[in-house]
Order: sequence, then C-alpha cells, then structure tokens
Amino acid sequence: MSDDRLLVGGKLVLPDRVLEGGALLLSGGKIEAIIEADGELPSLPRHDLGGAWVTPGLVELHIHGAGGIGFDELEAGPASGRGPDVAKAAASLRRIAAFLRSRGVTTFVPTLVSRERELALLAAAIEEAALPRSTLPGIYLEGPFINPARRGGIPADAIMAYDRAALDRILSLARDKVLLMTFAPELPHSGELAAALAARRILPCLGHSDASIDRDPLPAEPFSITHLFNAMSPFSHKEAGLAMLPFVDGRPFVELNADGVHVGAPALRAAARALDPSRLILISDAVVAAGLPHGEYSYYGKKIVSGPDGVRHADTKVLMGSNRLAPEVLRNWLAVTGAPIPSALRALTLNPARALGLARSKGAIAPGLDADLVVWDGNFEGVREVIG
Repeated sequence: MSDDRLLVGGKLVLPDRVLEGGALLLSGGKIEAIIEADGELPSLPRHDLGGAWVTPGLVELHIHGAGGIGFDELEAGPASGRGPDVAKAAASLRRIAAFLRSRGVTTFVPTLVSRERELALLAAAIEEAALPRSTLPGIYLEGPFINPARRGGIPADAIMAYDRAALDRILSLARDKVLLMTFAPELPHSGELAAALAARRILPCLGHSDASIDRDPLPAEPFSITHLFNAMSPFSHKEAGLAMLPFVDGRPFVELNADGVHVGAPALRAAARALDPSRLILISDAVVAAGLPHGEYSYYGKKIVSGPDGVRHADTKVLMGSNRLAPEVLRNWLAVTGAPIPSALRALTLNPARALGLARSKGAIAPGLDADLVVWDGNFEGVREVIG
C-alpha cells in the first residue's frame, strides 16, 4: 500500500528561500518532490499545514545535556557493585532523544569532556540504545588535549598532554564513536594529532586555546572551531588570537553560541555580517537544566542554578552552560542579527549535517533527502508536529 502524501499550505524553508503556496510530495519516508506554488498537484492524500513554518529537523551539534539528563551523568549510580548500569544509561539516551524531538531537534551529538569512565559508559549506552545514526551519529569530545589556561568549564583532571598512545586509548574507550574532538593547536604535536584525527574521520576542532594564528600551526585537513569567542585567545588588533581566524580564513566550520548569554549581541551581529553563512553552525552548548524551568538542579552532587543568565555553579556563580536549546538559539539569532530565515536555518540544519557527514540524507528540504521535518507553531515558539 502506498504511503505517498502531500504536505500543502505551509511556509517551506528551503536552503535558499521560503516557498509559500507550494507543496511537498513525500514517499517512503523521503522527499520525492517540491512542487512550486503554480504547479499541478497529484491526486493524493493531503495534509494541510495551515500556514505554519516547515523546516528540516534541527541539529544540536554541541550539547552536554538537557531535560534533567547530562551525558556525563547518564545513570544515577551503579545498580550494584558490579559497575555502571548500561541499560539505565541507554534508557536515559532514549529519553533525551524524545525530549529533544519534542522541541524540534531530531539529531544531536552528545558532548562531554574526556573522563574515561563517563566516555566508556556513553559509548556502551549508544550501542545499547540503538538509536538511528540520523538521530545520534556519534560523540563530540572536548579535550583532553587543550590548553589549561583556556580550560573554561573543563575540569583540570580532564586535561592531558598529547601522545599517540593516549589518543588511541581514548578512541578505543569510545568504541570509535568520536566524530569531533577539540584540541589547542599551539600545544606540541598538534599537527600530528590533527592528521591522526582526520585519518580516523574525526573532525579536528580548535578551541580551549591560547593560540596566535600568526605563529601557531593550523591543520592542513578540514577542521572546525569550537564555540567561537568562548575559551580562546581573543580577536585583537595587535595579537591575532584564535577568535580572529574565521574572519580571515574561510576554511573552517565555525560554531557560535547564540543563546544570548555566552556571546554578546554586538559580537553576534559582527559574526552574522562577516562569516561565511555556509560554514556557520549555531550551537546551544546546553547542559542538564536546558529545556526545564529556571531553578536549582544538581550536577555531580553540586548545586547549580538555572536562570536568565544561563546555568551557573551556585557557590561560585561561574557560568557552566546554557539552559536554552536550538529553537531559542534560532529565535535569538533572528532577533539580534536580522538574518534571513533560510540562512539562519542552514546554521542549525544543513551546515551541521555537512560537518557530521549526514548531508546526503538530511539537513534540508530537498528531493531525495529524508522526510525529517518540523511543523512549527508561531515563529518557531513551539512544535506542532514532527514528521519522519
């Protein structure tokens, strides 16, 4: 029995424009065709979207947790003295996948710092959870080969000097599920590290760094920049820190946290005007309290406070992450920069899909790609329906 159907009456956000009055033909879980406003519609079941925005599913490329679950705290504790409870951790991954999907995020990359126990448990839980790769493609590892002077919220015990044996052990613990790894390019052997990552099809990411782009080596391979402006040497008219790199070099993908807390509005507007929109990836860097009401939560047995100024440690007031998710990042980016909607959506869909190697199946409303679609209430304030 055919499952062909038409989506009509929506505002379709295509990679380069918004199509109103057109239609989407879906077949077998794929986008079969985009029909222009003046095109003839086949005689098929129709789903009228009532003027709602329709976008690809959003991608959270850099996310440490949400909905009360952190990727480094996937279990409340061992079920017995025999070690971590992988089944409990896998159930947590399934819950956070459903939580994010209800908010329009259909792909997410669990992000964590390099601690052996947490990394091994996450890798085992990913296998046990058996979520599709289009939903959970792999792991983003921040460190451990970073500059302690720019460690930001990364604990000192999750940092080490690079050597090949240490890298091999980390990737083995991760069961070869690492897709992205942040390191500081100014540290010894960074060129060897970048080449080793690229050989394993891991995207090298520059960050938590005090580099000077005039002095320190940059990868020859394709690479990315971890949360531009945060935890890195700054943009300066005298000393060209890592934050200046994407403004003078168009090669890397560029993560930018547009949650309204981590980077100020003037810097967001400068980035919107100057950076290549095909390389920009908007991120949330969300943590355990993201998507939940403001208030007090626990993280590693310590009290944290989620409020209008992000998620902070209760005792030190130090910012530890964001309580906002991709839809809020999108709305803030649009409000602050006035960016065109197709361009803004690319930074949360197609661009991260390209960085993850998923662009042949998702990331855009285009013929041949998965029917991975979100129908929104209002101007991206809420999710009416997820299709696919």
